[in-house]
Amino acid sequence: MIFLRTTSPDLMPAYATQASAAADLRAASPSVILGGERGKVPTGVWIDHVEWGKVPPGMLPELQIRARSGLAFKHGIMLTNGLGTIDADYPDEISVLLFNSGKDPFTIQKGDRVAQITMNLIVKIPGLETGGPRMGGFGSTGV
Repeated sequence: MIFLRTTSPDLMPAYATQASAAADLRAASPSVILGGERGKVPTGVWIDHVEWGKVPPGMLPELQIRARSGLAFKHGIMLTNGLGTIDADYPDEISVLLFNSGKDPFTIQKGDRVAQITMNLIVKIPGLETGGPRMGGFGSTGV
């Protein structure tokens, strides 16, 4: 229902195995996250389009960003926001917010797997107010 596009075929998310529930997201450029600091890692991936006709009535598709357990265990790297939601109308490049809970700098190379992505169907909570159309990208819906 949500289709992705990328700046480079080698950055397109991919499932590591046939039974993988989430696809790996890769870093689009090198970066370093110092110990005790956070960083925004671009992935070179955008939402291309949503096939709204295939979305069941009353539901919304979302992309969800999840941490990679190996990075957390081996290097103390986790998602800064715990779990990331990418709304179906998000217009910008998908980035991953990582936190280095260790003391040593963590170096990321282009192509490194930095997070995982899934697609979910969400039911809105009945009776809650809904805002208007999205007017921006990262952090645009307020504090």
